[in-house]
Parts: sequence; C-alpha cells; structure tokens
Amino acid sequence: MVWLGPPLLLSIFFLASHVGKSPRASATPHLDRNGSRQVTLRGFSQPSDLVGVFSCVGGAGARRTRVLYVHNSPGAHLLPDKVTHTVNKGDTAVLAARVRKERQTDVIWKSNGSYFYTLDWHEVQDRRFLLQLPNVQPPSSGIYSATYLEASPLGSAFFRLIVRGCGAGHWGQDCTKECPGCLHGGVCHDQDGECVCPPGFTGTRCEQACREGRFGQSCQEQCPGTSGCQGLTFCLPDPYGCSCGSGWRGSQCQEACAPGRFGADCRLQCQCQNGGTCDRFSGCVCPSGWHGVHCEKSDRIPQILDVVSELEFNLETMPRINCAAAGNPFPVRGSMELRKPDGTVLLSTKAIVEPDRTTAEFEVPRLTLGDSGLWECRVSTSGGQDSRRFRVNVKVPPVPLTAPRLLAKQSRQLVVSPLVSFSGDGPIASVRLHYRPQDSTMAWSTIVVDPSENVTLMNLRPKTGYSVRVQLSRPGEGGEGAWGPPTLMTTDCPEPLLQPWLEGWHVEGPDRLRVSWSLPSVPGPLVGDGFLLRLWDGARGQERRENVSSPQARTALLTGLTPGTHYQLDVRLYHCTLLGPASPPARVLLPPSGPPAPRHLHAQALSDSEIQLVWQRPEPPAGPISKYIVEVQVAGGSGDPLWMDVDRPEETSTIVRGLNASTRYLFRVRASVQGPGDWSNVVEESTLGNGLQSEGPVQEIQAPEEGLDQQLVLAVVGSVSATCLTILAALLTLVCIRRSCLHHRRTFTYQSGSGEETILQFSSGTLTLTRRPKPQPEPLNYPVLEWEDITFEDLIGEGNFGQVIRAMIKKDGLKMNAAIKMLKEYASENDHRDFAGELEVLCKLGHHPNIINLLGACENRGYLYIAIEYAPYGNLLDFLRKSRVLETDPAFAREHGTASTLSSRQLLRFASDAANGMQYLSEKQFIHRDLAARNVLVGENLASKIADFGLSRGEEVYVKKTMGRLPVRWMAIESLNYSVYTTKSDVWSFGVLLWEIVSLGGTPYCGMTCAELYEKLPQGYRMEQPRNCDDEVYELMRQCWRDRPYERPPFAQIALQLGRMLEARKAYVNMSLFENFTYAGIDATAEEA
Repeated sequence: MVWLGPPLLLSIFFLASHVGKSPRASATPHLDRNGSRQVTLRGFSQPSDLVGVFSCVGGAGARRTRVLYVHNSPGAHLLPDKVTHTVNKGDTAVLAARVRKERQTDVIWKSNGSYFYTLDWHEVQDRRFLLQLPNVQPPSSGIYSATYLEASPLGSAFFRLIVRGCGAGHWGQDCTKECPGCLHGGVCHDQDGECVCPPGFTGTRCEQACREGRFGQSCQEQCPGTSGCQGLTFCLPDPYGCSCGSGWRGSQCQEACAPGRFGADCRLQCQCQNGGTCDRFSGCVCPSGWHGVHCEKSDRIPQILDVVSELEFNLETMPRINCAAAGNPFPVRGSMELRKPDGTVLLSTKAIVEPDRTTAEFEVPRLTLGDSGLWECRVSTSGGQDSRRFRVNVKVPPVPLTAPRLLAKQSRQLVVSPLVSFSGDGPIASVRLHYRPQDSTMAWSTIVVDPSENVTLMNLRPKTGYSVRVQLSRPGEGGEGAWGPPTLMTTDCPEPLLQPWLEGWHVEGPDRLRVSWSLPSVPGPLVGDGFLLRLWDGARGQERRENVSSPQARTALLTGLTPGTHYQLDVRLYHCTLLGPASPPARVLLPPSGPPAPRHLHAQALSDSEIQLVWQRPEPPAGPISKYIVEVQVAGGSGDPLWMDVDRPEETSTIVRGLNASTRYLFRVRASVQGPGDWSNVVEESTLGNGLQSEGPVQEIQAPEEGLDQQLVLAVVGSVSATCLTILAALLTLVCIRRSCLHHRRTFTYQSGSGEETILQFSSGTLTLTRRPKPQPEPLNYPVLEWEDITFEDLIGEGNFGQVIRAMIKKDGLKMNAAIKMLKEYASENDHRDFAGELEVLCKLGHHPNIINLLGACENRGYLYIAIEYAPYGNLLDFLRKSRVLETDPAFAREHGTASTLSSRQLLRFASDAANGMQYLSEKQFIHRDLAARNVLVGENLASKIADFGLSRGEEVYVKKTMGRLPVRWMAIESLNYSVYTTKSDVWSFGVLLWEIVSLGGTPYCGMTCAELYEKLPQGYRMEQPRNCDDEVYELMRQCWRDRPYERPPFAQIALQLGRMLEARKAYVNMSLFENFTYAGIDATAEEA
C-alpha cells in the first residue's frame, strides 16, 4: 500500500527490466481504485509472479511525488535482510543477501540490471553473502540484485539503495545547513531539510507518536481492518523509501516487534529509564514526572524567554509576533498562545524547535487603534505554565497637511522642500515625492529622499507646470501615510548655453567705450533675449551693468565711464531671468581725460629735411604734462601718419628731422598728462629744395594776397614749376629704384630723452636699430610674415603696455598656431625700444627645443607684431598650481593617494628642460634676468620652454641703471645689492625655479616681506627643504644659492645632474599623500612685490 495526501493521482507500472522477464499474458495484472486514497494491483496468478520494482506517482502540481516499491519472491533462493537501505553521501553501504536455498555456485551482483560484482560461494558468512560499497555517492543509488550463477532472476534478492545528496546531519545545495535532528528513525531530506517521518510518527522532528493503527502527517489516517497495519508496506518519498508500519516487521510485515523494540520495521530499541515501559508502536511510555525518548528527562516548569517590554506597529498592518519558551517537557506549538487586550486568544501558526527553546509565531489580524495596550504570551505543559506581558503601541502613519514648497527653479530643475506639517505620528523616516506635468495622464515619477534634505527634480521640460505631491513615511512596515495635497510648480525658461566671445573694443571718447562680441554658430533658433555687459572697477569695488535688449546685437556703446580706470569687461547672453556663461574676461584701460589742445602751433622749414615746430602750453593743463606727441603726415598722401614723442614737458618746440626735400607736410600736437589730450589745429609746411628759402613759419593754409601783380606771379610760378618738375622727375626715379630694392621701407623716429634718436626701420626681412650719431646701422634679419597670413583668435594675456594674442599664421605654405606679441597704442618709447630688443634677442638666439622660438615678425600700420611658438598649456606656474588635486578634487586625491596629477618624473622633466634651455642661453652669452616659473611655458608633450626675453641682455655682465619693478624673490644677492646680473645670477634664479617646481607653484619666501629678504639673505638665510623633496634635489638648490657667484654650478653641470636623476628613475619628488601633508603657501600679492 502507498499512502499520499489528497488530492491523489496514482499510476503504477510493473518494471520488468529489473527482473529480466515479463508476466505471462494469461496473468496480466490490472489496477483497482478503492476510494480516493487507495489503489490495488491485482491479477497475479501466483505469489511468485509478484516480483520486481513498482513505481507509484501521486499528487498534483508542485506536490506531485514518485515512490518506488521493491518486492521479492518469498520462494527465492536468496532473500534480502533489508530491502531499502538509506545512507549518507560518503558512507559505506552493506547489502546482505540471506541464503534460503543453498547452492554451491557463485553469486552475481547486479546494479540497475548491469553486472557489478561476483562472490565465490565459499565467501558465504553466517549464511549471508555481503556486498560492501565504500564512499557511496548519489550516482550509486538504484536497484541492486544478488543471484546464483545460472539461476532464474525470479530467485534473486532485490535491494534498493538510496544515497542522500549530503553527508550525515547536513542538507542544502552546498550541504552547509544542519539537519534538525530527526527522531524515531526519521530521515532528513537533503534538499529542503525537513524530516521524512516513518509511518506512525509525526511532528517537525518526528517526535510525536501516533496511536496504534494510525499514520499520516497529523496521524489522521487509519489502517484498514481490525489488525491495524499488519501486512502493510509503506513507501514514502525519497530519501526514506519503504518500511513496515510502526510495531511490525518481516518481509510481509506480518511479525510483531520483539519485546524492547518498536517503530517501523522494529528498528528502534526502547531502553526506557526511570520506570518507563516499552510500547512497540510509540516507544517508551514515561511515568508521571518524566519525559523524553527514554524517559530520561524530568519535568520542569516552562518559562517564557526573551520577551521585549514594548512593541510598536503601524495602523492597519498585520504583524507577526514571536514568543519563545523552554521547559520539560519541551513546549510544542499547541502549548503556546497569545492574548490581546480585549481577551482574544491567538494560536500560533508555526513553531520552530531548537535544542534549548521552542519559538511560536503568531499572525496578528489587521491592527486597529483599540489594539494598543498590554498583550500576554502564555505557555502550558504538563510541567506547569508561565506568562509574560508586553505593551503594543499602534501608531498612525503621517499625512501631509500642506503642499511642498518651491525653493528655486531653473529651466530643467525644481528645488523643493518636501518636509511639511503633518498629522499622525512621527518620526519621519523618509519622504516620497511624486511629480508629473500638469494635466498629464502619464505615470507619476517618484523620488525618495531623506527628510532632512531638499529635493532637486532633474531633467524637466522648460516653461512647464508640474503637479507635485508628497507622501511621508514613519519607521516600520506599513508606515507610509496617505498622499498630501498637490501643488503646481513651473520651470523657468531655458538657460542660454552659448558663451559669447569679445571681439574687441576701442575708446571713442574720454568716457565712451565701443565693445563688440560674437557668438558661436549653432543649429536652430537662438535661445536668448539679449546681452548683459559687465564692467568691474576693482580699485573702487564698483560694478557697472549694461543691458542690450536685442539678441541680434553684436556691438554696444558704453558711456558715462570714469577716465583713467582699469575695468574688467565680460559679456553674457540672458534669457528671461537666467544668465548664460560669461565670456572670457578682458582688462580694458580707459585713458585718463587728457588736457586741452596746445595753443598757437607754428611750423617753419629749416632745411630740405628739417622743420621746426613751436607751440604754447594748453590752458589749463589739467595736471603735470608728461610729454607731447607730434603727428607728421605727408599732405595729400594716403599713408598712415607718424608719431614722435617730446619727453621733456618743459619744452614747447621740437625739430622734425629726416624729412624729404620739397615736400609738404601736415603737423599737429597734443599733450599727455596721464593720457593723451586733444589735438591742436593742423599746420602745413614744406621742406626746402632747389635753393628755395623759407618764407617764414606757416601756421595754417592761407590764400595769396590780392594786391600781388599777376604777371610777376605768373613768371615766378612758371620758373619755379619748371625747376620743380625736373627735380620731381629725378626724385620719382630714385624712389622707384629704392622701392624695388628695399620693398616698402618705413622709418620711424623717436626723440629720446637723452637727445639721441632711435631709428627703427622695417623692410622685407630686416630690422635696423640705430642710435644717432652712430654712423652705420646694424641690419638684423628675421622671418617676415605677411599681414594677411595672420588670423587673430583669443587674447592670452596682457600687461600695462602689451598684449599676447593666440593666432593662426601661414608660414612657408603651412598653417600653424602662434602667439602674437604686440604693444598697445600708448606704449612709451622705452617700451618700443625693449620690444624691438626682444625681437633682436630672439633673432640672435636661433632655435632650441627648450626655449620659445621666433616664428616671424610683421609690420602693419606702424606697429610691430612678433610671432613666437604657441604653448598650449600656458605658463608653468599656473600649470603646477592646477595640479594640486587635493584642492581641486579631494575625492580623487584620497582615492589615488596622490597630491598632484603630475608624477615625480614629470616634475623632474620640467626642471631638466629648463636647465637645458638656460644652458643654451648661457652658451649664447645671454642673461635672462627674470627666470621664474611664470616665465617658463609648457608646450607640446609637456616640454618646458624658457620664455619672456624682454629683459634679456646679450652681455656677459649687465648693470641695471634704470628704475623699475624687480622680481626680488628670484634675484641673487649681488643683483639685489648692486644691480649686477650675470649668468651666475640666472643660476640663483634657477634654484628658486626648482623650488617652485617641487612645491607645485608655491610662493618663494612666503610670509616674508622684500625688506626682510634684503636683510636675511646676506646673513645666510635660505628657504627650507620641502617635506616631499629628496636630499639630492635640495642640495642642488643650495648649490645654486651660494653667496659667491663663482661657486655656483654652471648650467651645463645642472643639466647633467638633472639628466642623471631622470635616468635613475627614482622618486626624487614624493607626490604621495603622507601624514599631515600640506601644500606650500601662495601669496599672489607678495609675488608682485
């Protein structure tokens, strides 16, 4: 008989393959269904036909179960001592075939119908043939048989071997979980860990015995007839197999258990203690006061364990409450109950039995506010009873009373304050916010945030209304309250994303500035309502804003500005109330309001190349006059006018020299205080020629006197005209010859303060620098760039009198990036001289990979433009400071354990490149005089290049004789004390540069004034060794800072020493974050001192 719980679907098959022979056709078995829980296989002609393996499938869906039943013939030669053997993985299984009819032939063992092993007939032991299977594994499971050689298979002994998938006491997919300890012969299922109980026992651990003749999960099934379960074989799901019912044994389950034994197949021994008696169906029956399998445990009053004093649940939830108890006898599920404040008793739905306690689980119905109060957990056993009370608090989830508040908005963002006043109970654990476009049927978008944080709704649509509502939650299951009232929030206009670019500006008056800009081209309509121009006066801390209301405007006139003021100018696009990114700022100097025009200007020709100008001081002068500016232009000519400075303000006359003979010139003069003033009236005068004498100074162009005799006039005019025509023809021929040779030579004359004139002459590829009265100018060749081959782009930097602009140039048919240096309009004569001197230095230096090299020069409209190599990474000082990743990106710095984005080798490479460049300068006999990280540029492949040769001198020793701002923190002792500069003073500056590199752009002598440096450096004070600097690198710095110049190493030695450090591949500069790491200080104000 096979028992399964309802609903039942059974199919039984006769497996002849394991027997070797099919039943005879005359005795075909057939299946009878007797009720819903029993089927019977009938039709065997004789008992010997009932031999083989039967399969029974029952149940439905997930509860569908398959069991196997092995039946041996009672008249077989060999019979199994035990048909079903259940063993654990790794155990040794022993199959014993008992001899019923002895034969002197060998025994063949088969596994699942295939030959397995042979035993000699002499190996019989106690009339049994034994097969030992060591270290069995799950694949070893199956049907085994023992048969005499050449005997009928029907006389075989059939066995079933079941091998659990885990070792003893364990279950689970990886066999790491422990079995509950099944009692009374129960077997632990290797997949779900539950005990498969023998027939006649039930419970989580098979601890409860059924009454005689009963079986099943709750002992609800009863064996048929009056003899109980005698003669019935029970087959249960693997890994249990088949056995007799409790209290019976034998091949046909007809024999009662011997005294002292009980259980299925009578496998268990009672061994009762303390007066207990053995029952063959249930085991030991204990007297009063004792319990346990062998009556070995005395009864003890049960005790409730680990009950908390207070529990909190949310309204309308259905929680689970656990109560744990211990005692003798052990508490079971039915012995524990839970009482509510109104007296309602709840029974446990589940009990977990552990070695030291039983934990009962109670499913509580939906809670109401009336369930708040004292609850009680009770346990009752034969040993007594116990109870514990605890308080249950039912909380009401919070519900918002008001809508969330809008804090800020952008075109695609709304910043919302979600925490509002609410009803119900706190604390607020989380906030859930719903939002969607107004009047939309689309699903709500949800975001959950901490209650202490504001919510930023991202990726919204511009100028769109959104419905926003809030749900509050308190701790615990079911703590979510109802949704609060919604509110409408509207996003702003789209932010303008385009960044304008300042194209240029020019002064149109003392307080008027014309500004022009451009926008990058993008597809689609322009997002913007206009432009906002901002002028910042840093000295006064004042800001001026100008609104240009048209988005198509690209120029604006700013009026009412303060003359003589440095402004920082930028422009940005605006849309609604939102501002776009600002343009890169530009520094604009509005010239001071100049003095009135000089009075009574007169001009008088002195010779064929000189004209004298005389004027009177302006009234009032509006301050001390610094100089006068004279403008000279050929009358009727199309060329640009020429300017010259009169640097002695006390003089009100000058002689313009180097003019062409018999040529009319136009002159005007203006004074300069802090900036140039208004021009005087224009006067005209001609140089002398062909023996003509001056008729006196000319103030303005005047008509001839009407009383002059017409015949005399005609005669004089005819004679003079003939002479002039002859001279003019000769001059034209000479001019054409000179132009063909010199290709547009231009001459500019500057009157220096010392009385000598500096003449700059530009021609095709040559620059002549002369100082009269030197007799022979020295021509200087340089690569010529055509004006139309230069395309200006971005402003890189500017000073008081000069600018550097990034440009694209065309040279030798190739386009390349370049940096164009140029002077501003109001640069002085000394600035022009230094600028020309820089070109001279660049020409003489030639090319080297570690200096900024000259690409060419161009002259246009009287101004000189010098094109040098473009360094894409800017100056070394800014590059080093930007690498301070602990300040710019602390998370990255700590994650990678570094203080800089630059490696030790890259920093050492900067120093080595600079040393190679300075070695080249020193070999060319040039003194730099301003070597510092700000004057080293970083080019392609991070190569450092020496730059800014404005102060360089091609002399072995240079003594400065003029006043000017000095780079005190980089200057050697002899330069500070005696204004003497040599290559050795450049070596001192290189030591400071090396310190800047190691400190990632720190300010030298930070915290000290220049006066303190003048005092302490001669006393031996030097900067301390940086903490991240190797001793060898610091020693090189100290060598550069020696008092005596001749003791300092030459640049060749410095370059060699740094090259060896690079080859050594040692971390000479430690960029790792060590304990208490700090960067060297930066003081921008001190650097300008």
